[in-house]
Amino acid sequence: MHADPMPSTDSPANEDPKRLAIPLPGDGTTDQHEALAMGLHCKAMRDYGQAVAWFLKAAREGNAPAQYHLGTLYKQGHGVVQNFAEAASWFATAAEQGYARAQSGLGLLYKTGQGVTKDCVRAFGLLREAAAQGLSTAQYHLADLYAQGQGVSENLEQAAFWFAHAAEQGCGSAQYRLGVLYQEGRGVTQNLAQAAAWLRKAAEQGCSPAQMRLGMLCQIGLTAGDNDQTVSWLRKAMDYGYVEAVPERISPGTSAPLGLP
Repeated sequence: MHADPMPSTDSPANEDPKRLAIPLPGDGTTDQHEALAMGLHCKAMRDYGQAVAWFLKAAREGNAPAQYHLGTLYKQGHGVVQNFAEAASWFATAAEQGYARAQSGLGLLYKTGQGVTKDCVRAFGLLREAAAQGLSTAQYHLADLYAQGQGVSENLEQAAFWFAHAAEQGCGSAQYRLGVLYQEGRGVTQNLAQAAAWLRKAAEQGCSPAQMRLGMLCQIGLTAGDNDQTVSWLRKAMDYGYVEAVPERISPGTSAPLGLP
């Protein structure tokens, strides 16, 4: 993990709160909503130590968004020593109040086993609750559980359904995965035009595997695109570090394999 750049010395986050007439977290003059707002301000200014203090004040008063943001700081190690178990604890407290982002955050910890014992069944339940509230991150990871058959029986139709919900909200990873399903006809009726459309959306967001697949589709004539376009997408994939995408290996008119990521 690379460290975030420190704020400049003339940033308001480095000013003395008393001189700026900003109340201190422990002085009792702010309620939980004001404390949350101050925490968000300090977090935006990358003054993570103060953000932790403000979020903690609001979190102790039962503010679910503050509990979630405090959990994210513990997860990222910003303003505190990184502690996934502490992150999970605060996510859980907010998730019990039905806060979607906390449900999703806790679900991902259970999915990966960070700070908690890995439990894909529990991850599935939490992500499903958050996905039902429209959170695209949760929708993507819920779809992934369906696709992998983790925590639930494999169901590519449900995977496609949830990838589509996340993709429509602009989630590049979901757009890519949905494009692959359309290309291969898994969970949906095979539709190369739909595949190309979703892969292009993901590719335009810098998704290297999507760029490579789109280039290959152009190469074998399964979607509109001349050779220059093909090489362009493959070069973009290579520029992003996707070393398998080497345009020089593909000659015009040569069929490319579809066994791509």
